[in-house]
Amino acid sequence: MKLKKNSLLALQIGMIILSACSKKSVVSSSSSEYREDLSAVRPRYEYVEPVFDKAVTETAPKAGTAPKTDVDKPLYVNKKLDTVLDTLAKHNKSIRYINGYRIQLYVGNVRQEADGAKSYIYQAFPDLNPYVSYSQPTYRVKAGDFMYRSDAEQYLDLIKEQYASAVILPDRVDIKRSLNVNPSAENN
Repeated sequence: MKLKKNSLLALQIGMIILSACSKKSVVSSSSSEYREDLSAVRPRYEYVEPVFDKAVTETAPKAGTAPKTDVDKPLYVNKKLDTVLDTLAKHNKSIRYINGYRIQLYVGNVRQEADGAKSYIYQAFPDLNPYVSYSQPTYRVKAGDFMYRSDAEQYLDLIKEQYASAVILPDRVDIKRSLNVNPSAENN
């Protein structure tokens, strides 16, 4: 029995050794070439050589014939452009407020002083609009609708004579009112 097992084991080992020595065929992509005719499915383009007729050359137009223009033909590009420009103009007209600047004159708890600052702006600077806001318990008085800080600075110097604590603050301003402000006006 032991002999039978040994002989089977020797037979198996022998077969493994013989199979390792045999020539193996491995399919590799480099040794085999792919060959298929794809010319039937390739697109075909025909090149046409441009023909220049040298016998017929352009000469200056005759005096009696003017170049023909299509005056009656509508210009669709111009119409489309006009409609786009009209919609942009309507959109721009609908915009009322922009980021700008206002001068803050007064911040405090006393209503009479806030009203005094408001009346000072009405009297001394009629082209500036005063704005009084109240957030309990504080009153704030702001003046002007300035698109540019440099315009507000010209008025700030004049306002600081009466209100030394006046400062320029960024704010949302009315476009139409900002166009009415004349920064070169030297009102006292």
